Amino acid sequence: MFSSKEFKHGRIGKLHLSQIDRKISTPHLFPVVSLMTGTTAKGGGLWKYVLQENQSYGLMRRDLPMMSQVLHFLDFIRDRPHELEKWRKRGIKQRYNQEVSPSPNYTAPLFLDSGGFKLLWNKSVNLSAYGLSIDDQKGFQVILDLQKDLGGDIVATLDYPLPPGLARIEAEERMHKSINNAVNAALYLRDNVDYQPFLYVAAHGQDRDSMGRYVQRVFQRFESPELKDYPFGLAVGSLVPLRGGHKYSAIVNLLLGCIESIPKKRRHEIPIHVFGVTGNIVPILAYLGVDSFDSSTYVQETRSLSYIDPRTGRFLPVLEMEQLICDCPVCQQLIAEMINLEEIQEALTSEIRGRPQPSGRYKSEYYGYIALHNLEMDLRIVKQTREAIEADTLQDYLIEHTEKFSQLRPVLDAIAQEDESLRVRLSRTLVSMPQKSKPKRDERIVSLNYTPDDFDILKNGYQPPQDKRVLLIIPCSGGKPYSKSRSHRLIAERLEQGLGEKTKLIQKVTLSGLYGIVPEEYELEDAILGYDFRLERFNREQITLVTNRLVTFLERYSKYDAYIGYATSSAYRTVLEQAAKKVSCLQVLPVKPKTRRLTEFFRRENIAELVERVSAILDGGE
Repeated sequence: MFSSKEFKHGRIGKLHLSQIDRKISTPHLFPVVSLMTGTTAKGGGLWKYVLQENQSYGLMRRDLPMMSQVLHFLDFIRDRPHELEKWRKRGIKQRYNQEVSPSPNYTAPLFLDSGGFKLLWNKSVNLSAYGLSIDDQKGFQVILDLQKDLGGDIVATLDYPLPPGLARIEAEERMHKSINNAVNAALYLRDNVDYQPFLYVAAHGQDRDSMGRYVQRVFQRFESPELKDYPFGLAVGSLVPLRGGHKYSAIVNLLLGCIESIPKKRRHEIPIHVFGVTGNIVPILAYLGVDSFDSSTYVQETRSLSYIDPRTGRFLPVLEMEQLICDCPVCQQLIAEMINLEEIQEALTSEIRGRPQPSGRYKSEYYGYIALHNLEMDLRIVKQTREAIEADTLQDYLIEHTEKFSQLRPVLDAIAQEDESLRVRLSRTLVSMPQKSKPKRDERIVSLNYTPDDFDILKNGYQPPQDKRVLLIIPCSGGKPYSKSRSHRLIAERLEQGLGEKTKLIQKVTLSGLYGIVPEEYELEDAILGYDFRLERFNREQITLVTNRLVTFLERYSKYDAYIGYATSSAYRTVLEQAAKKVSCLQVLPVKPKTRRLTEFFRRENIAELVERVSAILDGGE
């Protein structure tokens, strides 16, 4: 499946890299896409243009291998099992090739992930409307049957991701379940003569040692007589939060733990995939022996109206750019079609939705161009890495690359401590700059075992302060304590700038997706610091619970001059809007967000609207 070129480096980890052969394969990138975006293959908004509407650079038109996960239909055809059945009956490729005109004739490999990140991060997804369940011991089979029906050429096993800081005992339990799912999936596929995809076993760990133990257990289980000759690869997960936090060293250490634990005799035959980590770290991961990557960042940043600068690799706000500065094929197509930056900016800020802009194009098409440009930047890094491997100049390329992306240099230096040839190469070219040591911070221990009953402000005798006039409700954040998170600090700073001393009259409370209202004075409690929960828009039961708690809180504490909820993410916005229907005094801001996404939370005009509304209330204007 992958063409490889072997290099004489060494065992990564406890033995130095110069001691044992390992491979550096030709790296490959799987763009992550959503495919079941509606009742047919013809629509999909942004995805329509990314996949097939762009006749020159749509991914299907280029016949590029892609990755998707089998549960993304929950975001597009929720509670419509008959529509899912249509996709399952004919398969993804067949529907696109038959329903889209002209046909994309898509034949490239389709990599279907299990959806474990969505399904098992929290117990919040109810699949009963589709006649599906993973609650018994057959969850792996339910997912495999979905992967089969949808036409996955490559599949990943149903896994249990590990949030950063998860309590060790919970992590071990989840890793055990992931390995069992992998073994059962392999046994099921071995006996299924009608479906023989290539299988990736999801691999997880909290650190280098635990990842190593995990991989060792996988190979021990696959040495059984039933699976001894069954081919598989390893797909390393639980890295997305680390990538988002720029914890590159932690990512590298997990990969070292994985690669060094593969039996020597099988190291050259086991492909390694990395979930959700791409971009500027790709050359380093390829040097370690990673074969393939997948990327959804290109779309996520597009939805944030961000454009990758081809010179620096950094994201630029599209609305603040003055000119297109890229020579990639996608941007050159824009020039050829006489689409300038001003037209793009006007379309992206237009209030027109669901119908063409004055230019005759839909807003989704402009988003599609930005997404395809961003993907080209990822593909460019992969291409440059591949060329360096083929020319046997990867070390030189790594050194040059980390000069451009200086945040990666400490990672390269750390690898060089275990790789003599790289260490010598570095010493010949550059003197590593000394790194300032940073004080160690206490790592927050989190648990997925917290439930809504572990904190309920309505049951602990809470009495609000008497000197506040405005109750401000803000959604919870991934960072804890809430008040130190980027989102909460931004709101506090803007209110302080706009209101000065009057900010003392505001009581900020947090809307937790697990607990409901959390006043600021409770932010350091163990149940608040320790939980990790994501409120999703499809989790109706939890949305109802949080809404009811919010309504009761507002009715019980009716002492304020005004009640304001500020949220843009769909699930939290839904909670506030439902509560406002029952408690008329609650005002939900921004009044008209352009989209129901987190990116709107940080938009200047939305924050300005909040500051102006609070100012008017405190000045007696409302």
